[in-house]
Amino acid sequence: MSDSSRLHQFLLKHRLVSAQYDGKKIVKAFLNEMKKGLAGKESSLAMIPSYIPVPREAPKNEKIIVLDAGGTNFRTALIEFDRDSKPDITYFTNNPMPGSKKELNKKEFFDQIADNVRPILKESNRLGFCFSYPTLVDQHRDGKLLYWTKEIKAPEVIGEKIIANLSRTLRRRGLPSPEKMLILNDTVASLLAGVTATCFSPEYNYIGFILGTGTNTSYIESNKNILKEKGLPAGSQAINIEAANFNKFDRGDIDLAFDATTANPGKHIIEKMISGAYLGSLCHKILLTAASEGLFSQDVQRTLLKMPPINTPDLSAILSDPMDRQPAFLGLPEDDFTTMKAIISQTIERAALFTAINLASAMLKSSANREKMKYCISADGSVYYKLFSFKQRAEDFLSEIVKPYALEFKIVHVKDAPVIGAAVAGLVG
Repeated sequence: MSDSSRLHQFLLKHRLVSAQYDGKKIVKAFLNEMKKGLAGKESSLAMIPSYIPVPREAPKNEKIIVLDAGGTNFRTALIEFDRDSKPDITYFTNNPMPGSKKELNKKEFFDQIADNVRPILKESNRLGFCFSYPTLVDQHRDGKLLYWTKEIKAPEVIGEKIIANLSRTLRRRGLPSPEKMLILNDTVASLLAGVTATCFSPEYNYIGFILGTGTNTSYIESNKNILKEKGLPAGSQAINIEAANFNKFDRGDIDLAFDATTANPGKHIIEKMISGAYLGSLCHKILLTAASEGLFSQDVQRTLLKMPPINTPDLSAILSDPMDRQPAFLGLPEDDFTTMKAIISQTIERAALFTAINLASAMLKSSANREKMKYCISADGSVYYKLFSFKQRAEDFLSEIVKPYALEFKIVHVKDAPVIGAAVAGLVG
């Protein structure tokens, strides 16, 4: 058997080839999970209401404090919209996410947030908190943390309301507590940032999408379809899908083994196949498996065993560079480098397919304005934009999936989308 045939058999054996996954069938399963989640039935998708409708007009001559807790970073800023609705960001700071470096108790967690926001508390009596973790938002627009993702370590915060605890912490410390505070997910913030990018146009349906350290998606749903919530008024609102947890598809044995090594086995299944927190480590495990099955030379097998987990920039370097400019830490013979590149490329191709499945499902489920066939997808995240060839691969798959439905889409990238979207939510939501 030739080397290329052995490689192809390896990829098929471990379900690493995108063609092994029926995109249309998985989209159908995704839509079914969305419907069940909206009805309050058991589902891998939480389908969390935001209680934030798409705003009809832009804020003017107003300012708001914004917090952005996402991935491993915690950002604070003051956003001021001028009379032309252009946002100006000042007092911007970027600190480690509380609980990302070491485990914190509840008091330590909220004290760190208070320390970060303290310098700008006198600037506005409004605060928008973009909180990028699974959080059940209530009609008062506070949110109860369901569980941590992205390896954050603050177990006492699970089950706690974020805004209420922050407000109590500020009062306990004698600090000003903004009169109006709300919480929203980063994908809802991204969606709202997309609305600003189209100048609040009624022409589009809107979707928010994040693919960086983690992944998630939001879209606009008619309130009448949110069966688990009683007494909602007529209209529509943004839904936080919690798409990272979708699991209604068959994975390969390496995916299953890798999942077992993570901090939350059995959860956030699709995220572990496509996001920056996991892609490098997943590819490393796939390469080690390939080495154990004889796809690399003996010397390279030893190199892989000693090599630390690959990160996303490493993946980009391997995919984009020719043999003579491969990353310095590798130093592989040409045949081995070609094999490694092919394995990583197939893994990224598969991730692009699942990204497209996620987005196509949100497009097809969006029912606020079904007479509109145009979608503005506000996408954010380092994997989507910086991982070599990923964006184009995902959009090619997406075009293929939605083509039978005659749907049009455009991807927009709004700088500082989480903070801009949180500011819009806090001022007009």
